[in-house]
Amino acid sequence: MVTPRMAVGGVHLGVSDLLGVLGSGCWLASWIVARTKPAPVGAARWPILAVGAGVLSLAASSEPSASVIGLVELIGIWVLPTLAVVGLFDDDVWRRRLLTAVSAGALVAAVANLVVGVRIGFRNGLPQVWGAADGWQGYFQVCALAIAAPALVDALGRRRMQAIVGWSCAIALHSSALLLTQTRGAWVAAVAAAAALGLVWRRAFAVSVGLLTAMGILIVLGTDWSSVLRERILSLFRPEASLSGFDSSVIRAGLALAAANMFLHHPLTGIGLKCFPLALPYYAPTGLPLAVEMGPNQVLIAIQGPHSTYLSLLSETGIAGAVAIVGWVTSSWLRALRWSRSQSRDMGRGRVYGASLCGVVAAIAVSNLFSEMNASGSLPFVVFLALAGSLTADVQR
Repeated sequence: MVTPRMAVGGVHLGVSDLLGVLGSGCWLASWIVARTKPAPVGAARWPILAVGAGVLSLAASSEPSASVIGLVELIGIWVLPTLAVVGLFDDDVWRRRLLTAVSAGALVAAVANLVVGVRIGFRNGLPQVWGAADGWQGYFQVCALAIAAPALVDALGRRRMQAIVGWSCAIALHSSALLLTQTRGAWVAAVAAAAALGLVWRRAFAVSVGLLTAMGILIVLGTDWSSVLRERILSLFRPEASLSGFDSSVIRAGLALAAANMFLHHPLTGIGLKCFPLALPYYAPTGLPLAVEMGPNQVLIAIQGPHSTYLSLLSETGIAGAVAIVGWVTSSWLRALRWSRSQSRDMGRGRVYGASLCGVVAAIAVSNLFSEMNASGSLPFVVFLALAGSLTADVQR
């Protein structure tokens, strides 16, 4: 969440992805040498299905070399880390430590981005700051908020003043950084995370609703600095050209239509992994640009995908790939929900991270509507899905 991206030739990856793949490789080597227990292949069945769909898509790929790179990415960023997480974090203590580490990493990123925002100043309105994580920053802050809200509720119940102050400050920093990203998809993900918390823990839901209400009041009462935020929020409900974010919405709608056309022409195999930019000119609606300005600096970047994991796998790998990502997210959320509900009231810690994972996976489900998880920087999402998928409702275990 705090490491930058880099480019090696035509391959773009995040330093966090590289570290995660190396760590997963170390786990695999250790397992091969020791083999103290069977590899948790069942936990990675959905990513493995996505890889299988990618292999089938080679038959329709117009550039097999690019599709092979896509397969390597799926194996390295999806399958191998999932196996490693399930094999390593099979204990409540380590799961809790992992979530705490994630919260700490997001907190460091939030503070860094807030410092950048203060340096830019608010004279021309609220500046947009992404940071090293680029467009993922807002979603990472939502995940951190989903971890912090149940932790704050638990601290309130235990009357631990230091923890109450600490988690309250963390929530304030995460919320400020989330607003600073000006990412509408992340704001929708925050609402989804709050709704998911409401299904498993009413007190955590109350904290989330109170937080969202406070943010709404702040935006409404704000003057010039919050005008951009108000416009971007209104653009979610009113597609008007005068509102900030309208062009982005139109382009995303055009990309969704192009992805649907690709799927209709190749429903079983798709057009091939990593072949979306090559096929886009032939399936895109008239007038859709092939490059867009992105980020706070408005850098012109060629379109590489439909900005949605669901649409990406649907268009590039066909129906099997789309089933794989939907099944992965859905099954992970259901497992987290069952786990959280299976915890008795006196098992506060287990209930805390069960509720946190419910909120986090709900946010990931929304993020896949607006961004692509099979891309660099998305490894934290894979870790969350693997962690939730490894839970079982059996309290005895």
